[in-house]
Amino acid sequence: MAKKVISYKITREGTIPNYVEDGGYLPNHPNTLSNAIFLGVSKDGADISEAEAVFNDEASVIAYVNTYMSGLVVINPSTKEEYIFNPANVVSNLFFKLSA
Repeated sequence: MAKKVISYKITREGTIPNYVEDGGYLPNHPNTLSNAIFLGVSKDGADISEAEAVFNDEASVIAYVNTYMSGLVVINPSTKEEYIFNPANVVSNLFFKLSA
């Protein structure tokens, strides 16, 4: 089984599940991390049956993220300019990690 882009919750002990290789991206509730669902990449061949979801393409992840981040205004720390957050770059990076 290959690596997969997944969503997951942290364990009851407050740690990242063992099946996650790289994670912590785009939590749906950043102020309540114990209940948040994160995006990440699973370990190659890991049992991901406890993952919240498995995503097969970038479009489905972007659609999912937009359910809770659509219209989010972000401030560029360098320029102080405001812009609407676009998850496409983060999502693209997750899918790139599948082949790493």
